[in-house]
Amino acid sequence: MARALHRSLCGALVALALLASAAGAQPADVPAVVEKLLQGFAARECRQRWQTIEEYSDRMIGRVLSYKEPAAEITDGLRELAPAKGPAIEQKVQMVTDYTDDAGKAFARLAKVSQSVDRTGSPSDVWRKGLPPLTRVLEDQGETFMTRWLAAAVIAESSQKSDIARNAGWGEPLPRLLTSKDPTARLLASIVAATGGFLAGQAPTKGRIVPELLRGLDADSFAARYASTRALLAVSRQPVDRFCVDPSDSALDRAAGVQAWQAWWDQSKAEIVDQKIGP
Repeated sequence: MARALHRSLCGALVALALLASAAGAQPADVPAVVEKLLQGFAARECRQRWQTIEEYSDRMIGRVLSYKEPAAEITDGLRELAPAKGPAIEQKVQMVTDYTDDAGKAFARLAKVSQSVDRTGSPSDVWRKGLPPLTRVLEDQGETFMTRWLAAAVIAESSQKSDIARNAGWGEPLPRLLTSKDPTARLLASIVAATGGFLAGQAPTKGRIVPELLRGLDADSFAARYASTRALLAVSRQPVDRFCVDPSDSALDRAAGVQAWQAWWDQSKAEIVDQKIGP
């Protein structure tokens, strides 16, 4: 695939490999971090549990680079100690640690797709040949949510950063998904749009994407629920402690937060339904 796309995938893969391959004796502060995270997952307040999920994700996926503790050891510590905290905490830990495992598998899957692309020809030719394999992953209902989400993110980032990619059609697949018959495809496009991933001139209205994001709060996968919550916070600019949904909660425990978001939309949509979401 074209060099820019190859760099974006390789950068993610290298970061993941560095996080996973930390070796040597366990630093003294790893147990303290593990205990802090376990306390956060067990907190009564939804806001604290949400912030704990955010911190763990930041550590694992590299959104924050200032953390020094080896990510793999944090995960191992959580999985080792969670059962002693009770089945509810064990289940939460399983969800959030599976999330980062799934991210690693998704990176590997897309790296394999990238390597299969014929790179002969002009840069424009390579970009054109690189798009269909990613689009097939994006639209394949048999792929995991995480893999499809990463494919959507790569397409969005490439179309924004590369003139050649845009000219080769990389800005076209995601807007089309907003009207797909596949609910996961619509949700993926809505998440990308909510976080500014569409090109200028493609911005959908809040009336198009907010209902999809609300539906995503009750999606089957933790990753979809988590991404939908983050996207809603971005679109609404509401603080998490006002409308908090813990994506690791059961459907019953999420119900109050989901209803609060729905009530916000019912009250706000007349005013903001036609507002566009820019890049």
